[in-house]
Amino acid sequence: MKMSLYCIEQKRKFLELQAPFMWEITILSMKFFEKFFGRDYPFRKYEQVFAPEYKWGAMENPGIVTFNSNKIFTNKATSKAMLDFARVVSHELSHHWFGNLVTMRWWDDLWLNESFADLASFVCLHNIQPQVTTVKYESAMTMFQDRKNWGYQDDEVLTTHPISGPVLNTDEA
Repeated sequence: MKMSLYCIEQKRKFLELQAPFMWEITILSMKFFEKFFGRDYPFRKYEQVFAPEYKWGAMENPGIVTFNSNKIFTNKATSKAMLDFARVVSHELSHHWFGNLVTMRWWDDLWLNESFADLASFVCLHNIQPQVTTVKYESAMTMFQDRKNWGYQDDEVLTTHPISGPVLNTDEA
């Protein structure tokens, strides 16, 4: 399978420093998900592209993940920042089994893709952590608990909305 990593020239030297960790997380996560889901990676290639001015943090598409180029650290990153980066890499990779290979029936169930990707990324990072040699990161399960608490707090505000709601057509999606 072809695996590639791309960024703009101005960020190249920074990405080269981060790339060994990124590749290690990608490869260990892919092996974990193949075993966890009982199916090999379902596409012929896996490319990761850092795009300047990309609106989102990251987005998976069959065979390729696009990242906002601010995910490339230009200064020494903390262990927590590296864990969060690993979470995004693992989260987006997990979508290749659900979200790309298998997807929800309709847009009102999109929350399932994101919630499962989040859970799967933490389970993966917890399980592969002893094998990671490039960067030692904080406990994935501690970060999972922090995100769970953030979700509880977010759910209490007046502007919250149901997890799932009616989506009558693709314009509403």
